[in-house]
Amino acid sequence: VTDAVAGVAIAAIAVVAMQITAIAV
Repeated sequence: VTDAVAGVAIAAIAVVAMQITAIAV
């Protein structure tokens, strides 16, 4: 896994986490 792929995956997870948090709140 390259750093670029890892970065994209982390960014995607962060976005989903923020969306879940927003819905929960």
